[in-house]
Amino acid sequence: MKPIIITSLLLLGTVDAVEGEIAVVEITDSDHKILTTTLPTSIFPCQISEGDMFHFEHSNGVTEIRCGDPE
Repeated sequence: MKPIIITSLLLLGTVDAVEGEIAVVEITDSDHKILTTTLPTSIFPCQISEGDMFHFEHSNGVTEIRCGDPE
């Protein structure tokens, strides 16, 4: 899989599957393009399971993963 470079201010994601310590996810960018990739479950700040939503927020030079829909 290609590495993900997070340049957008907001990316939305959905967990497709959790396989041990790896999550298979779909990430949608601001152009509505969907990227399927894998991420380690350890980078999520919550317990995740299939169908869960998450998003990336970039603020003050820091990118964070947040669980749930953006506010």
